[in-house]
Amino acid sequence: MLPVLTCDERTRALPGVARWVLERGIHGDVAGQWLGRVTDDAIDWLLPIAVEPARASTVASSFEWRALDALASSASVIEYQQWALARTLASGPLPCVDGPFGNLCWPQDVRAWIGAAAGSPVVSLTPFRCSAHEIVVGANCGSTRVYFKGLTDDRASEARITRALAGVEPDSFARTIATARRPDGSVWWLTAECAGRPGGSVSCVAQALARIQRRVIETHPAGVPCEPLRFERMVRWASSLLDDSPGREAIGRASTRLRLAGTTPTWIPMDLDATNVLVDECDRARFIDVDDSFLGSAPLAMATLAMRCRDRTVYHTYERTWPAALARLDWPTVETAAAVIHAWLGWHRLERNIARGEVFVDRALATARIRARLVKAIG
Repeated sequence: MLPVLTCDERTRALPGVARWVLERGIHGDVAGQWLGRVTDDAIDWLLPIAVEPARASTVASSFEWRALDALASSASVIEYQQWALARTLASGPLPCVDGPFGNLCWPQDVRAWIGAAAGSPVVSLTPFRCSAHEIVVGANCGSTRVYFKGLTDDRASEARITRALAGVEPDSFARTIATARRPDGSVWWLTAECAGRPGGSVSCVAQALARIQRRVIETHPAGVPCEPLRFERMVRWASSLLDDSPGREAIGRASTRLRLAGTTPTWIPMDLDATNVLVDECDRARFIDVDDSFLGSAPLAMATLAMRCRDRTVYHTYERTWPAALARLDWPTVETAAAVIHAWLGWHRLERNIARGEVFVDRALATARIRARLVKAIG
């Protein structure tokens, strides 16, 4: 089946795909989001689904099963789809790609591991991210909800960072249930569910962020295993990207002013938005997805949240927590710096995915898109 799902770039599409599949009587696990092809305004993915054989006959009557090799050679399948199918079938009868999760077997293995770690069999899995090198799923184990991440070694720091931050503020981060390093080099990580829902009060998030950042400073930043933010390297990259654009001067000014601000380094989550913070009915915030965390200037994280939520009024809430340290802070300058960091992180992530063969894109198109976004953000 070749469904088209239209959603925002930052939306997790896989839960919607899983619902779409289930509504059509297909019972199985979404096992991958592979071989992405970036076009002008969209991205195509191959999504294999491991269907339970005993329930394959429940598929809606408007569908029929076809052999994969027949589908790959069908004249009705467009060029990209034929290429993606052929590539995944190159090394065997079942679809697979390079990577610890680039196969159809991992859902069964993960179910067994979660069940053993949680002490209860897995009833259902909800996919959130299913690349060949990294997966994120929710699991219902009876009345208990847990979350699983499978990470490659270069991304496994998220588990360590979350555990360290939970030691600083236990009520603001997920509790780790189990971790394990697998023979293939991946790290499996299971956490308890955090109370709350995404999209809560931005002011509550700003207050919680400031409180935790101050606590990290008080308990010594070195206790949180984050890399120092190497902003000057990002500035050089952005300046080269913008060449003679007026935005280049703004980046230079932001670099100088941020350095002169001299704020004490603390935890800065640079992927902070409303979907990565859960707020409960008592306005308590819990932070999830902290993989893009650094030690750096505290206001950078707040600027990220304000820009993504398009709500600059929360700066006043944030400033009230540090009246002395943030006095006379130039927020437009901080936003320019945050925009540079996000552009660099996006480019770095894209380069990694291209090198792994997860995404295929014309580099000139990708460069032009990132440059345009950076210019717009600075403007």
